[in-house]
Amino acid sequence: MPAGGLGRRMTRLSRYLVREVLTTWLAVTVVLVVVLLANRLARFMAEAASGEFPVDAIFALLGLKLVSNLGTLLPASFFLAVMLALGRLYRDSEMTALAGCGVGPARLYRALFALAIPLAVGVAAVSLVLGPTAERLADQTLAQARQDAQFQGVQPGRFLEVGGATVYVAAVDGSGRMQGVFARLPGPEGETVVVAEQASRRLDPEAGDDFLVLEDGHRYDGTPGQGAWRLMRFARHGLRIAEPEPVSLAASRDALPPTALLGGGLSAQAELQWRLSPPVMVLVLALAALPLARSAPRSGRYGRLVGAVLIYLLYFNLLYAAEDWMSDGFTPPVVGVWWVHAVALVLALGVMRWRLGPLRWRERSA
Repeated sequence: MPAGGLGRRMTRLSRYLVREVLTTWLAVTVVLVVVLLANRLARFMAEAASGEFPVDAIFALLGLKLVSNLGTLLPASFFLAVMLALGRLYRDSEMTALAGCGVGPARLYRALFALAIPLAVGVAAVSLVLGPTAERLADQTLAQARQDAQFQGVQPGRFLEVGGATVYVAAVDGSGRMQGVFARLPGPEGETVVVAEQASRRLDPEAGDDFLVLEDGHRYDGTPGQGAWRLMRFARHGLRIAEPEPVSLAASRDALPPTALLGGGLSAQAELQWRLSPPVMVLVLALAALPLARSAPRSGRYGRLVGAVLIYLLYFNLLYAAEDWMSDGFTPPVVGVWWVHAVALVLALGVMRWRLGPLRWRERSA
């Protein structure tokens, strides 16, 4: 066959293989994203139901947590997609037909890495920059939401700490008005205890002060253990709620930017190596996927998928353990998590040599 015809055939073949893997990868990614979001949603709903933060903060947190987890999700979805797509080609005897046309593993690898290399670059950007930024924004959003949840999280029949005050509410109506309210506030000269028929929250827009406006009740001022208490009956009374202690926004290690990790100690260096691992995983797993996906025609569809999941989990957990060992000083930074990638690469090359044989980088004509 003329060289031009062979080149055009190879181009069509590359596009076909990339399209098969890409379509499967998008489908697998959607499934994993749905699983991740469902898990996070259940957790956030439980926390919102207990009054830790308002319900309207859930979807913002879901989006940010999704971005922060993409660095570990995308390598997994890509590996599973390659296993599924290539496994289908083997089962349908398409790989046998391609081999008969002179298409060997080397050509398949070139098509596969045409997708894996750009993906690894994108995963590196997510893991190093976008993920930590999203994690930092999620921490800030959660901290602010927990401060805003003071009265939004009021549940009838439970005591609640609100800005230094202890508040008990017997019931809350549909408009948010509280019924049967008890409030206790410590002060510099004693304590204030207020019992009211109903109450509502008011915010002074000018001063920014937060008030609990109580109606039809009594106020008691005094010191516990002493008999001198002052009683006051009121029809309407505003009780200023102290600002809560600001939630610490000290960034967790996984929310720090890469520049903050470069000059850090072992823990920071371990985190940096951890963030560099996902793009490396994409390339190593792409190398291993082709021989691992090889199967007999008409074999089971999901048999090798279970093995792929186990391989990824083993790889991921070894990296996690290696990061901990480096953080704790058991392994030096020069070893760090790199030994896991080295072992994985050697095993991938071994499986490739065993199942595919020596690679011929020049295809023979049909």
